[in-house]
Amino acid sequence: MRIFLPIIVLAGCNEATEPGAYAEDADPQPMSEVVRAIQPAPLVELVEHTAMVVGTEADCPRVTILESKADEIHERWEGGCTLADGSSIEGVLERFDGPDTAWLTGHSFRLEKNGRTTFALDGAIEITAVDSLWLMDAAASVCGLRHWGCSEGFLGLDLTSTIFPAETFPENYDITVSGAVATDGNTLTLDGAWSVDQSICEVEPTSGMLSIRMGEHHAIELDGAIACDGCASWQVQGQPTPGLCGLAQ
Repeated sequence: MRIFLPIIVLAGCNEATEPGAYAEDADPQPMSEVVRAIQPAPLVELVEHTAMVVGTEADCPRVTILESKADEIHERWEGGCTLADGSSIEGVLERFDGPDTAWLTGHSFRLEKNGRTTFALDGAIEITAVDSLWLMDAAASVCGLRHWGCSEGFLGLDLTSTIFPAETFPENYDITVSGAVATDGNTLTLDGAWSVDQSICEVEPTSGMLSIRMGEHHAIELDGAIACDGCASWQVQGQPTPGLCGLAQ
């Protein structure tokens, strides 16, 4: 399986379009974090290209082939070793890659260098293809991916995502995401759906909505088909804010 998704990054805009009751005190950082967190591409890369993401070597970690067929492989990676750059690996990973399903599980799997964690995975990520639909389930604590470094703390995910259709992905597709995200500072629940058509807008989704609950209700509306400017409207409890900008695919 080969699935690649754009990353959307949100940050606060400099100017308010319609000041409201929350325009001055609404903090864009949690919204930026959750939108980064729900992007599937780094998780898919981890499942599909584990060695490249983790940065393994020929003899570290130790890899045991549990089962191997013409179109699938199941293997276990075990730590207790040190890479050439001085990084130590501890814990266990198991990964499976088949024609319709790919998954990865981590059991206290860690990379540490100079006393700092550079990659970590506890939990499971699974990707399943059903005709033209891709389904991804993530129930994991992770850091050290390209969208979430370990210096930001651990990212807790309990998410289900769907992508459709496979035939026109990644240039033209629809995606839905639901579940919960936990960072060092916040725990949020969310539902979202958006559409990408790069022939119309290359820098953000053409349309979509994210509904996020963090005590108060936050609504983020994506509108690349109308204004392909990398910005989105953002409301808190129905009140307008300065908005969110810096969307990048």
